[in-house]
Amino acid sequence: MRVLVIFALALTFSGCANRDAAYRRSLMAPHPDLPQSDFEQIAELLSHRTRQSITSIETLPSDKVLVYTAFRGAEGPGLSNQFTLAKRDGRWHVVESRDETIVE
Repeated sequence: MRVLVIFALALTFSGCANRDAAYRRSLMAPHPDLPQSDFEQIAELLSHRTRQSITSIETLPSDKVLVYTAFRGAEGPGLSNQFTLAKRDGRWHVVESRDETIVE
């Protein structure tokens, strides 16, 4: 029983560490058209959705952004994700997510 509790705690803490690492890596992405406070909120939100880091952000009309994420060094189809976020009542929300898998 004690081993099971220790294992569960270890998994919990490693999940938090991975989320924090993804957040910190995402903060290094360029975001010239977005205020720093919005960018930090987006990075925090996505760190709960994926372990991938933000690679780029495109601003869209109507307080929306398109965010691309990928693991460091990952290239090629199926290795990145795309999120569409909208700002409502001062907070960012994911309205759509999909992986960038190419279907032939």
